[in-house]
Amino acid sequence: MKKTLFIIITILIKQILFGQGGFSKNYFPTGSIVSVCTDVIEAPNGNIIMTGFTFDGPTGSNRLTIIGADAQGTELWHKDYGNDKFEYLDNYGIYSRSVIKGENCFYFYTAVRDSNNKYFSVFIKFNYNGDTLWQKKYYDSNDYLYIEGVVRSVDNGFLMTGLFGDPVNPITTTMLIKTDSTGVELWRKKIHKVVPDIQEGYNLIQDSLTKKIVITGNQCNGTAAAYTNYGNLIVTDSLGNVLQRKSFGFCTQTFRDLIQTKDKKIVVVGENNQCNGLGGPNGTPRYKGYAVKIDLNNLNNFIWYKEYDTLSIHNRIITVNELPNGDLIFGGHLDTLSNYNLSDKAMLRLIKTDKDGNTKWKKLFSRDDASENSKYIRSLNLTANGSFLTANELYFASNPKPYSITKIDSMGCDSSVFYCQTVGLNENGFNYGLLKIYPNPTNSILNIELENFTSTEKLKIKIIDLLGRIVFESELKSQLDLEEFKTGIYFLQLYNKEKLIAVEKIIKG
Repeated sequence: MKKTLFIIITILIKQILFGQGGFSKNYFPTGSIVSVCTDVIEAPNGNIIMTGFTFDGPTGSNRLTIIGADAQGTELWHKDYGNDKFEYLDNYGIYSRSVIKGENCFYFYTAVRDSNNKYFSVFIKFNYNGDTLWQKKYYDSNDYLYIEGVVRSVDNGFLMTGLFGDPVNPITTTMLIKTDSTGVELWRKKIHKVVPDIQEGYNLIQDSLTKKIVITGNQCNGTAAAYTNYGNLIVTDSLGNVLQRKSFGFCTQTFRDLIQTKDKKIVVVGENNQCNGLGGPNGTPRYKGYAVKIDLNNLNNFIWYKEYDTLSIHNRIITVNELPNGDLIFGGHLDTLSNYNLSDKAMLRLIKTDKDGNTKWKKLFSRDDASENSKYIRSLNLTANGSFLTANELYFASNPKPYSITKIDSMGCDSSVFYCQTVGLNENGFNYGLLKIYPNPTNSILNIELENFTSTEKLKIKIIDLLGRIVFESELKSQLDLEEFKTGIYFLQLYNKEKLIAVEKIIKG
Protein backbone atom coordinates (compact mmCIF):
# COMPACT_ATOMS: atom_id res chain seq x y z
CA MET A 1 0.00 0.00 0.00
CA LYS A 2 2.84 2.40 0.87
CA LYS A 3 4.52 1.63 -2.47
CA THR A 4 1.27 2.33 -4.35
CA LEU A 5 0.78 5.63 -2.54
CA PHE A 6 4.38 6.61 -3.30
CA ILE A 7 3.86 5.91 -7.03
CA ILE A 8 0.64 7.94 -7.11
CA ILE A 9 2.24 10.87 -5.26
CA THR A 10 5.25 10.78 -7.62
CA ILE A 11 2.96 10.85 -10.64
CA LEU A 12 0.94 13.73 -9.17
CA ILE A 13 4.13 15.76 -8.65
CA LYS A 14 5.15 15.12 -12.24
CA GLN A 15 1.72 16.24 -13.46
CA ILE A 16 1.98 19.48 -11.46
CA LEU A 17 5.47 20.18 -12.79
CA PHE A 18 4.98 19.27 -16.43
CA GLY A 19 1.24 19.31 -17.20
CA GLN A 20 -1.18 22.20 -17.12
CA GLY A 21 -4.40 20.23 -16.69
CA GLY A 22 -7.37 20.25 -19.02
CA PHE A 23 -11.13 19.98 -19.24
CA SER A 24 -14.04 19.24 -21.54
CA LYS A 25 -17.08 21.52 -21.32
CA ASN A 26 -20.42 22.14 -22.98
CA TYR A 27 -22.25 25.47 -23.26
CA PHE A 28 -25.94 26.03 -24.00
CA PRO A 29 -26.57 29.48 -25.53
CA THR A 30 -29.91 30.96 -24.44
CA GLY A 31 -32.74 30.31 -26.88
CA SER A 32 -30.67 28.09 -29.16
CA ILE A 33 -32.14 24.85 -30.47
CA VAL A 34 -29.03 23.67 -32.33
CA SER A 35 -25.53 25.04 -31.90
CA VAL A 36 -22.01 24.12 -32.97
CA CYS A 37 -18.67 25.59 -31.95
CA THR A 38 -16.46 25.74 -35.04
CA ASP A 39 -13.33 27.31 -33.54
CA VAL A 40 -11.80 28.12 -30.17
CA ILE A 41 -8.70 30.18 -29.37
CA GLU A 42 -6.84 31.54 -26.38
CA ALA A 43 -6.91 35.34 -26.04
CA PRO A 44 -3.71 37.23 -25.09
CA ASN A 45 -4.95 37.54 -21.48
CA GLY A 46 -5.43 33.77 -21.18
CA ASN A 47 -9.21 33.79 -21.58
CA ILE A 48 -10.93 31.53 -24.10
CA ILE A 49 -12.88 32.75 -27.13
CA MET A 50 -15.37 30.40 -28.83
CA THR A 51 -16.98 31.10 -32.21
CA GLY A 52 -19.72 29.20 -33.95
CA PHE A 53 -23.36 29.12 -34.88
CA THR A 54 -26.71 28.82 -33.14
CA PHE A 55 -30.23 28.37 -34.46
CA ASP A 56 -32.45 30.76 -32.53
CA GLY A 57 -35.79 29.15 -31.72
CA PRO A 58 -37.88 32.32 -31.15
CA THR A 59 -36.84 33.97 -34.46
CA GLY A 60 -36.15 30.85 -36.52
CA SER A 61 -32.83 32.26 -37.75
CA ASN A 62 -29.19 31.19 -37.87
CA ARG A 63 -26.85 33.37 -35.80
CA LEU A 64 -23.16 33.85 -35.25
CA THR A 65 -22.53 33.37 -31.52
CA ILE A 66 -19.32 34.25 -29.68
CA ILE A 67 -18.73 33.03 -26.13
CA GLY A 68 -15.99 34.29 -23.82
CA ALA A 69 -14.74 32.15 -20.92
CA ASP A 70 -11.93 32.32 -18.39
CA ALA A 71 -8.90 30.04 -18.55
CA GLN A 72 -10.79 27.30 -16.65
CA GLY A 73 -13.68 27.41 -19.12
CA THR A 74 -16.18 29.30 -16.93
CA GLU A 75 -18.45 31.35 -19.19
CA LEU A 76 -18.04 35.13 -18.80
CA TRP A 77 -20.21 36.49 -21.62
CA HIS A 78 -21.78 35.64 -24.95
CA LYS A 79 -22.87 37.76 -27.93
CA ASP A 80 -25.14 36.98 -30.87
CA TYR A 81 -25.09 38.44 -34.38
CA GLY A 82 -27.51 38.05 -37.29
CA ASN A 83 -31.26 37.84 -37.89
CA ASP A 84 -33.73 36.31 -40.34
CA LYS A 85 -32.67 38.81 -43.03
CA PHE A 86 -28.93 38.26 -42.58
CA GLU A 87 -28.17 34.73 -41.44
CA TYR A 88 -24.66 33.52 -40.61
CA LEU A 89 -24.30 29.93 -41.82
CA ASP A 90 -22.19 26.99 -40.75
CA ASN A 91 -19.96 26.42 -43.76
CA TYR A 92 -19.21 22.69 -43.55
CA GLY A 93 -16.16 23.12 -45.75
CA ILE A 94 -14.49 24.86 -42.80
CA TYR A 95 -13.14 21.99 -40.73
CA SER A 96 -9.66 23.07 -39.75
CA ARG A 97 -10.18 26.62 -38.43
CA SER A 98 -12.27 29.74 -38.99
CA VAL A 99 -10.45 32.27 -36.81
CA ILE A 100 -7.19 34.19 -37.25
CA LYS A 101 -5.59 35.57 -34.08
CA GLY A 102 -4.16 39.07 -33.81
CA GLU A 103 -2.51 40.95 -30.94
CA ASN A 104 -5.55 43.04 -30.03
CA CYS A 105 -8.20 41.43 -32.21
CA PHE A 106 -9.26 38.31 -34.05
CA TYR A 107 -10.79 37.71 -37.47
CA PHE A 108 -13.64 35.36 -38.35
CA TYR A 109 -14.91 34.20 -41.74
CA THR A 110 -18.00 32.30 -42.89
CA ALA A 111 -20.91 32.16 -45.33
CA VAL A 112 -24.07 34.30 -45.15
CA ARG A 113 -27.58 34.17 -46.61
CA ASP A 114 -29.47 37.45 -47.05
CA SER A 115 -33.19 38.23 -47.43
CA ASN A 116 -32.94 37.72 -51.21
CA ASN A 117 -31.68 34.16 -50.66
CA LYS A 118 -28.25 35.20 -51.97
CA TYR A 119 -25.27 33.25 -50.64
CA PHE A 120 -21.98 35.06 -50.13
CA SER A 121 -19.23 35.33 -47.49
CA VAL A 122 -18.04 37.74 -44.83
CA PHE A 123 -14.74 38.50 -43.10
CA ILE A 124 -15.15 40.15 -39.69
CA LYS A 125 -12.73 41.81 -37.30
CA PHE A 126 -13.59 41.56 -33.57
CA ASN A 127 -11.93 42.77 -30.40
CA TYR A 128 -11.43 40.24 -27.60
CA ASN A 129 -14.69 41.33 -25.96
CA GLY A 130 -16.57 40.02 -29.00
CA ASP A 131 -17.44 43.47 -30.39
CA THR A 132 -17.43 44.00 -34.17
CA LEU A 133 -14.75 46.41 -35.44
CA TRP A 134 -15.56 45.95 -39.14
CA GLN A 135 -17.21 43.49 -41.50
CA LYS A 136 -16.41 43.00 -45.18
CA LYS A 137 -18.72 41.23 -47.65
CA TYR A 138 -17.65 39.27 -50.73
CA TYR A 139 -20.20 38.66 -53.52
CA ASP A 140 -20.19 37.17 -56.98
CA SER A 141 -22.70 38.32 -59.59
CA ASN A 142 -23.41 34.81 -60.85
CA ASP A 143 -22.17 32.22 -58.35
CA TYR A 144 -22.43 31.44 -54.69
CA LEU A 145 -19.20 32.47 -52.96
CA TYR A 146 -17.96 30.50 -49.95
CA ILE A 147 -14.76 31.35 -48.06
CA GLU A 148 -13.29 28.19 -46.51
CA GLY A 149 -9.75 29.24 -45.59
CA VAL A 150 -7.95 32.52 -44.82
CA VAL A 151 -4.29 33.22 -44.00
CA ARG A 152 -2.16 36.31 -43.66
CA SER A 153 -0.20 37.19 -46.78
CA VAL A 154 3.49 38.11 -46.72
CA ASP A 155 2.60 41.82 -47.06
CA ASN A 156 0.32 41.67 -43.96
CA GLY A 157 -2.88 41.48 -45.98
CA PHE A 158 -5.01 38.35 -46.33
CA LEU A 159 -5.39 35.50 -48.82
CA MET A 160 -8.69 33.63 -49.05
CA THR A 161 -9.67 30.36 -50.70
CA GLY A 162 -12.89 28.40 -51.01
CA LEU A 163 -15.26 27.98 -53.91
CA PHE A 164 -17.50 29.65 -56.44
CA GLY A 165 -20.61 27.48 -56.83
CA ASP A 166 -22.76 27.65 -59.93
CA PRO A 167 -26.39 27.66 -58.66
CA VAL A 168 -27.64 25.88 -61.82
CA ASN A 169 -24.86 23.76 -63.33
CA PRO A 170 -22.58 21.21 -61.59
CA ILE A 171 -19.60 23.55 -61.69
CA THR A 172 -17.52 24.43 -58.64
CA THR A 173 -14.36 26.46 -59.14
CA THR A 174 -11.56 27.13 -56.68
CA MET A 175 -11.63 30.65 -55.28
CA LEU A 176 -8.57 32.79 -54.56
CA ILE A 177 -9.01 36.35 -53.24
CA LYS A 178 -6.33 38.82 -52.10
CA THR A 179 -7.19 41.67 -49.71
CA ASP A 180 -5.32 44.41 -47.89
CA SER A 181 -4.93 44.47 -44.09
CA THR A 182 -8.48 45.85 -43.67
CA GLY A 183 -10.15 43.17 -45.78
CA VAL A 184 -10.61 45.36 -48.86
CA GLU A 185 -10.47 43.12 -51.94
CA LEU A 186 -7.54 43.77 -54.30
CA TRP A 187 -8.05 40.95 -56.81
CA ARG A 188 -9.70 37.56 -57.25
CA LYS A 189 -9.21 34.44 -59.35
CA LYS A 190 -11.57 31.68 -60.45
CA ILE A 191 -9.42 28.62 -60.98
CA HIS A 192 -11.05 26.19 -63.42
CA LYS A 193 -10.12 22.67 -64.51
CA VAL A 194 -11.13 20.34 -67.32
CA VAL A 195 -14.48 18.54 -67.14
CA PRO A 196 -15.73 17.77 -64.58
CA ASP A 197 -15.06 21.36 -63.48
CA ILE A 198 -15.53 20.60 -59.79
CA GLN A 199 -12.89 21.57 -57.22
CA GLU A 200 -12.57 23.67 -54.10
CA GLY A 201 -9.92 25.03 -51.77
CA TYR A 202 -10.00 24.23 -48.05
CA ASN A 203 -6.93 26.11 -46.88
CA LEU A 204 -3.78 27.80 -48.14
CA ILE A 205 -0.35 29.19 -47.26
CA GLN A 206 2.00 31.71 -48.82
CA ASP A 207 5.71 30.98 -48.92
CA SER A 208 7.66 33.88 -47.42
CA LEU A 209 10.67 33.39 -49.73
CA THR A 210 9.15 32.83 -53.18
CA LYS A 211 5.73 34.38 -52.38
CA LYS A 212 4.14 31.36 -54.05
CA ILE A 213 0.64 30.48 -52.86
CA VAL A 214 -0.28 26.83 -52.16
CA ILE A 215 -3.96 25.85 -51.99
CA THR A 216 -5.15 22.47 -50.70
CA GLY A 217 -8.57 20.88 -51.08
CA ASN A 218 -10.13 18.37 -53.43
CA GLN A 219 -11.12 18.03 -57.06
CA CYS A 220 -13.23 15.61 -59.08
CA ASN A 221 -11.61 13.51 -61.81
CA GLY A 222 -13.49 11.46 -64.38
CA THR A 223 -16.33 12.49 -66.68
CA ALA A 224 -19.27 14.85 -66.33
CA ALA A 225 -21.48 11.84 -65.56
CA ALA A 226 -19.15 9.82 -63.30
CA TYR A 227 -16.35 11.23 -61.20
CA THR A 228 -14.37 10.66 -58.01
CA ASN A 229 -12.89 12.99 -55.38
CA TYR A 230 -9.12 13.34 -55.09
CA GLY A 231 -6.88 15.40 -52.87
CA ASN A 232 -5.68 18.47 -54.71
CA LEU A 233 -2.77 20.93 -54.48
CA ILE A 234 -2.55 24.11 -56.57
CA VAL A 235 0.57 26.31 -56.62
CA THR A 236 0.23 29.87 -57.95
CA ASP A 237 2.50 32.89 -58.14
CA SER A 238 1.89 35.90 -55.87
CA LEU A 239 -0.81 37.18 -58.26
CA GLY A 240 -2.77 33.93 -58.38
CA ASN A 241 -1.54 32.63 -61.74
CA VAL A 242 -1.40 28.82 -61.66
CA LEU A 243 2.15 27.42 -61.85
CA GLN A 244 1.54 23.80 -60.93
CA ARG A 245 -1.30 21.56 -59.86
CA LYS A 246 -1.44 17.97 -58.71
CA SER A 247 -4.22 15.60 -57.69
CA PHE A 248 -3.52 12.68 -55.37
CA GLY A 249 -5.47 9.55 -54.56
CA PHE A 250 -5.43 5.78 -54.43
CA CYS A 251 -9.17 5.18 -54.45
CA THR A 252 -10.59 8.49 -53.27
CA GLN A 253 -8.79 11.01 -51.16
CA THR A 254 -9.36 14.40 -49.55
CA PHE A 255 -6.90 16.98 -48.27
CA ARG A 256 -8.32 18.90 -45.29
CA ASP A 257 -5.56 21.20 -44.05
CA LEU A 258 -1.96 22.21 -44.63
CA ILE A 259 0.84 24.14 -42.95
CA GLN A 260 4.29 25.31 -43.94
CA THR A 261 6.87 23.93 -41.53
CA LYS A 262 10.01 25.65 -40.27
CA ASP A 263 12.08 24.01 -43.03
CA LYS A 264 9.80 25.66 -45.65
CA LYS A 265 8.23 22.36 -46.69
CA ILE A 266 4.47 21.61 -46.76
CA VAL A 267 2.59 19.14 -44.54
CA VAL A 268 -0.90 18.19 -45.74
CA VAL A 269 -3.44 16.05 -43.84
CA GLY A 270 -6.72 14.36 -44.70
CA GLU A 271 -8.32 10.96 -45.21
CA ASN A 272 -7.72 8.27 -47.80
CA ASN A 273 -10.37 5.79 -48.94
CA GLN A 274 -8.68 2.39 -48.89
CA CYS A 275 -11.04 0.82 -51.49
CA ASN A 276 -12.05 -1.73 -48.89
CA GLY A 277 -15.77 -1.31 -48.36
CA LEU A 278 -17.66 -3.07 -45.60
CA GLY A 279 -19.66 -5.85 -47.19
CA GLY A 280 -17.82 -5.78 -50.51
CA PRO A 281 -16.35 -3.35 -53.03
CA ASN A 282 -19.65 -1.47 -53.31
CA GLY A 283 -20.14 -1.28 -49.56
CA THR A 284 -19.47 1.57 -47.19
CA PRO A 285 -15.97 2.99 -47.79
CA ARG A 286 -13.35 2.77 -45.07
CA TYR A 287 -10.63 5.32 -44.54
CA LYS A 288 -7.30 5.97 -42.92
CA GLY A 289 -6.23 9.37 -41.69
CA TYR A 290 -2.92 10.36 -43.21
CA ALA A 291 -0.29 13.08 -43.53
CA VAL A 292 2.07 13.93 -46.39
CA LYS A 293 5.18 16.12 -46.46
CA ILE A 294 5.92 17.74 -49.83
CA ASP A 295 8.36 20.21 -51.35
CA LEU A 296 6.25 23.03 -52.84
CA ASN A 297 8.70 23.23 -55.75
CA ASN A 298 8.15 19.56 -56.66
CA LEU A 299 4.68 18.19 -56.00
CA ASN A 300 5.45 14.88 -57.69
CA ASN A 301 7.64 13.45 -54.92
CA PHE A 302 6.66 12.88 -51.30
CA ILE A 303 9.28 13.57 -48.64
CA TRP A 304 7.26 11.18 -46.50
CA TYR A 305 3.75 9.69 -46.38
CA LYS A 306 2.19 8.26 -43.21
CA GLU A 307 -1.14 6.60 -42.43
CA TYR A 308 -2.49 6.36 -38.88
CA ASP A 309 -4.69 3.90 -36.98
CA THR A 310 -6.92 1.14 -38.19
CA LEU A 311 -9.14 1.05 -41.26
CA SER A 312 -12.52 2.56 -40.37
CA ILE A 313 -15.55 4.41 -41.71
CA HIS A 314 -14.57 7.27 -39.39
CA ASN A 315 -10.78 7.69 -39.44
CA ARG A 316 -9.94 11.24 -40.41
CA ILE A 317 -7.26 13.81 -39.72
CA ILE A 318 -8.82 17.25 -40.05
CA THR A 319 -6.15 19.71 -38.97
CA VAL A 320 -2.42 20.05 -38.29
CA ASN A 321 -0.17 22.38 -36.28
CA GLU A 322 3.59 22.56 -35.83
CA LEU A 323 4.97 22.77 -32.28
CA PRO A 324 7.90 25.04 -31.35
CA ASN A 325 10.36 22.11 -31.36
CA GLY A 326 9.30 20.98 -34.85
CA ASP A 327 7.00 18.17 -33.70
CA LEU A 328 3.57 17.95 -35.34
CA ILE A 329 0.15 17.66 -33.71
CA PHE A 330 -2.74 16.22 -35.73
CA GLY A 331 -6.40 16.60 -34.78
CA GLY A 332 -9.18 14.35 -36.03
CA HIS A 333 -11.56 11.61 -34.99
CA LEU A 334 -11.72 7.81 -34.96
CA ASP A 335 -14.38 5.15 -34.53
CA THR A 336 -13.89 1.39 -34.81
CA LEU A 337 -17.27 0.13 -33.55
CA SER A 338 -18.82 0.47 -37.00
CA ASN A 339 -16.32 -2.13 -38.24
CA TYR A 340 -18.18 -4.64 -36.04
CA ASN A 341 -21.69 -3.56 -37.15
CA LEU A 342 -22.18 -1.58 -33.94
CA SER A 343 -23.43 2.00 -33.68
CA ASP A 344 -20.53 4.33 -34.42
CA LYS A 345 -19.27 6.55 -31.60
CA ALA A 346 -16.44 8.60 -33.03
CA MET A 347 -13.93 9.86 -30.49
CA LEU A 348 -11.84 13.00 -30.60
CA ARG A 349 -8.26 12.04 -31.49
CA LEU A 350 -4.91 13.80 -31.14
CA ILE A 351 -1.68 12.39 -32.56
CA LYS A 352 1.71 13.87 -31.72
CA THR A 353 4.54 13.00 -34.12
CA ASP A 354 8.11 14.03 -34.74
CA LYS A 355 8.99 16.16 -37.77
CA ASP A 356 9.04 13.01 -39.93
CA GLY A 357 5.51 11.91 -39.00
CA ASN A 358 6.56 9.13 -36.59
CA THR A 359 4.07 8.77 -33.74
CA LYS A 360 5.19 9.91 -30.27
CA TRP A 361 1.80 9.52 -28.65
CA LYS A 362 -1.84 9.13 -29.60
CA LYS A 363 -4.84 10.02 -27.42
CA LEU A 364 -8.58 9.42 -27.79
CA PHE A 365 -11.12 11.46 -25.84
CA SER A 366 -14.78 10.71 -25.21
CA ARG A 367 -17.32 10.66 -22.37
CA ASP A 368 -19.72 8.15 -20.84
CA ASP A 369 -22.60 10.51 -21.58
CA ALA A 370 -24.29 9.06 -24.68
CA SER A 371 -25.21 12.57 -25.84
CA GLU A 372 -21.51 13.27 -26.39
CA ASN A 373 -20.97 10.31 -28.70
CA SER A 374 -19.94 10.98 -31.49
CA LYS A 375 -17.49 13.86 -31.05
CA TYR A 376 -16.05 15.32 -34.25
CA ILE A 377 -13.25 17.86 -34.18
CA ARG A 378 -13.81 21.18 -35.95
CA SER A 379 -10.54 22.94 -35.05
CA LEU A 380 -7.32 22.57 -33.05
CA ASN A 381 -5.28 25.51 -31.76
CA LEU A 382 -2.28 25.93 -29.45
CA THR A 383 -2.15 27.96 -26.23
CA ALA A 384 0.71 29.96 -24.76
CA ASN A 385 1.62 27.25 -22.21
CA GLY A 386 1.69 24.40 -24.73
CA SER A 387 -1.87 23.13 -24.25
CA PHE A 388 -4.30 22.38 -27.06
CA LEU A 389 -7.83 23.72 -27.54
CA THR A 390 -10.32 21.86 -29.72
CA ALA A 391 -13.76 22.89 -30.93
CA ASN A 392 -16.00 19.84 -31.20
CA GLU A 393 -19.25 18.96 -32.92
CA LEU A 394 -21.52 16.59 -30.96
CA TYR A 395 -23.09 15.17 -34.08
CA PHE A 396 -25.61 12.81 -32.50
CA ALA A 397 -26.44 14.88 -29.42
CA SER A 398 -30.12 15.57 -28.84
CA ASN A 399 -31.43 19.12 -29.05
CA PRO A 400 -30.55 21.61 -27.75
CA LYS A 401 -27.10 20.74 -29.03
CA PRO A 402 -24.40 22.62 -27.12
CA TYR A 403 -21.13 24.30 -27.90
CA SER A 404 -18.42 21.77 -27.02
CA ILE A 405 -14.75 22.47 -26.38
CA THR A 406 -11.88 20.45 -24.93
CA LYS A 407 -8.69 21.78 -23.40
CA ILE A 408 -5.92 19.20 -23.51
CA ASP A 409 -2.67 19.84 -21.70
CA SER A 410 0.76 19.42 -23.26
CA MET A 411 0.92 15.84 -21.94
CA GLY A 412 -2.27 14.91 -23.78
CA CYS A 413 -4.76 14.99 -20.89
CA ASP A 414 -8.18 16.62 -20.75
CA SER A 415 -8.87 16.16 -17.01
CA SER A 416 -7.13 15.61 -13.68
CA VAL A 417 -8.26 12.00 -13.14
CA PHE A 418 -5.76 9.23 -12.45
CA TYR A 419 -5.55 8.35 -16.14
CA CYS A 420 -4.09 11.70 -17.07
CA GLN A 421 -1.53 11.51 -14.30
CA THR A 422 -0.54 8.09 -15.61
CA VAL A 423 -0.28 8.93 -19.28
CA GLY A 424 2.05 11.77 -18.42
CA LEU A 425 4.69 9.05 -18.07
CA ASN A 426 4.67 8.83 -21.86
CA GLU A 427 6.96 11.87 -21.95
CA ASN A 428 9.67 9.54 -20.62
CA GLY A 429 9.53 7.57 -23.84
CA PHE A 430 6.66 5.08 -23.55
CA ASN A 431 5.34 3.99 -26.92
CA TYR A 432 1.62 4.54 -27.39
CA GLY A 433 1.80 3.15 -30.92
CA LEU A 434 2.74 -0.20 -29.33
CA LEU A 435 -0.65 -1.24 -28.00
CA LYS A 436 -3.96 -1.54 -29.87
CA ILE A 437 -7.26 -2.48 -28.21
CA TYR A 438 -10.68 -2.97 -29.82
CA PRO A 439 -13.62 -2.65 -29.86
CA ASN A 440 -13.53 0.34 -27.56
CA PRO A 441 -16.04 1.04 -26.01
CA THR A 442 -16.88 -2.60 -25.32
CA ASN A 443 -19.63 -4.45 -23.47
CA SER A 444 -17.68 -7.67 -23.00
CA ILE A 445 -14.83 -8.90 -25.22
CA LEU A 446 -11.73 -6.72 -25.60
CA ASN A 447 -9.10 -7.70 -28.18
CA ILE A 448 -5.46 -6.77 -27.59
CA GLU A 449 -2.80 -6.47 -30.28
CA LEU A 450 0.87 -5.44 -30.15
CA GLU A 451 2.73 -3.70 -32.94
CA ASN A 452 6.48 -3.32 -33.52
CA PHE A 453 7.48 -5.21 -30.37
CA THR A 454 10.02 -8.05 -30.56
CA SER A 455 10.79 -8.88 -26.91
CA THR A 456 10.62 -12.58 -26.02
CA GLU A 457 9.95 -11.76 -22.36
CA LYS A 458 6.52 -12.46 -20.91
CA LEU A 459 4.46 -9.30 -20.81
CA LYS A 460 1.98 -8.46 -18.07
CA ILE A 461 -1.14 -6.36 -18.09
CA LYS A 462 -2.99 -4.55 -15.33
CA ILE A 463 -6.38 -2.86 -15.46
CA ILE A 464 -6.94 0.03 -13.05
CA ASP A 465 -10.02 2.12 -12.31
CA LEU A 466 -10.26 5.90 -12.00
CA LEU A 467 -9.17 5.74 -8.35
CA GLY A 468 -5.96 3.94 -9.26
CA ARG A 469 -7.06 0.58 -7.86
CA ILE A 470 -5.90 -2.57 -9.66
CA VAL A 471 -9.05 -4.50 -10.63
CA PHE A 472 -7.39 -7.11 -12.86
CA GLU A 473 -3.88 -8.35 -13.67
CA SER A 474 -2.44 -11.28 -15.61
CA GLU A 475 0.05 -12.24 -18.27
CA LEU A 476 -0.70 -10.67 -21.63
CA LYS A 477 -3.64 -12.25 -23.43
CA SER A 478 -4.97 -11.56 -26.90
CA GLN A 479 -8.52 -11.34 -25.57
CA LEU A 480 -10.16 -10.34 -22.30
CA ASP A 481 -13.75 -10.79 -21.14
CA LEU A 482 -14.88 -7.64 -19.32
CA GLU A 483 -18.55 -8.56 -19.06
CA GLU A 484 -18.45 -8.59 -15.25
CA PHE A 485 -16.80 -5.15 -15.06
CA LYS A 486 -19.01 -2.26 -14.00
CA THR A 487 -19.83 0.39 -16.61
CA GLY A 488 -17.20 3.13 -16.61
CA ILE A 489 -13.67 4.09 -17.60
CA TYR A 490 -10.64 1.89 -16.94
CA PHE A 491 -7.00 1.93 -18.01
CA LEU A 492 -5.04 -1.00 -19.38
CA GLN A 493 -1.35 -0.89 -18.48
CA LEU A 494 1.23 -3.01 -20.32
CA TYR A 495 4.43 -4.01 -18.47
CA ASN A 496 7.70 -5.48 -19.73
CA LYS A 497 10.11 -6.65 -17.01
CA GLU A 498 8.07 -4.71 -14.43
CA LYS A 499 8.47 -1.53 -16.49
CA LEU A 500 5.34 0.31 -17.65
CA ILE A 501 5.59 0.65 -21.44
CA ALA A 502 2.06 1.57 -22.59
CA VAL A 503 -1.33 2.72 -21.32
CA GLU A 504 -4.69 2.73 -23.11
CA LYS A 505 -8.09 3.90 -21.92
CA ILE A 506 -10.96 1.36 -21.90
CA ILE A 507 -14.60 2.42 -21.95
CA LYS A 508 -16.82 -0.34 -20.55
CA GLY A 509 -20.42 -0.05 -21.75
